[in-house]
Amino acid sequence: MDSKTLIRTHLDEAHAMETALVTNLAAHIALTTDPDYRALLERHLDETRRQVANIDRRRKAVGRSRRPNPIAAGLGLARDLAGQALVLTKGPIDGLRTANQRERMLKNAKDECATEALEIATYDALETLAKSAGDNPTARLAREHRVQEERMLSDLRAVIARLAVDTFESRTGEEAKPQVKAAATRKLSAVA
Repeated sequence: MDSKTLIRTHLDEAHAMETALVTNLAAHIALTTDPDYRALLERHLDETRRQVANIDRRRKAVGRSRRPNPIAAGLGLARDLAGQALVLTKGPIDGLRTANQRERMLKNAKDECATEALEIATYDALETLAKSAGDNPTARLAREHRVQEERMLSDLRAVIARLAVDTFESRTGEEAKPQVKAAATRKLSAVA
């Protein structure tokens, strides 16, 4: 495999991941009643849509290897479709895993943290591969996308504290300890 093919393969992987995330974020937004969390998801949905467009442009610029590989092309399409299918089937399961709205938002936010970590790792790898090949535009794209993912992960972690307090109070009927509630609120103010 030549370096161009390797870079293209990893761009295809990033594309499949971000395309699936667009659908997932839209589904989570529809299930979200918390205004701060919703605003965070909407911001990241816009970023993710731009990332998909950026990756599409970069894929076109990188092009295909000298010898088109129909198997690799089929695998790339299958990867995109599998990602979409996974997200589309996950949506109804998310609704069934808890009837409590606050707890569902907390679980969604935790899932989104895991997704952000995967995206960060994907862009770390893509940046290093691109630098190894001397592909500075792809390395720059990966770095810029990773910075957005790191910010989203940080923001999600701040929101999770508040969502966890809300879940505790709604599920137990008890008031959270004042110091815990205050700490969760302070973390949220860093996001706003």
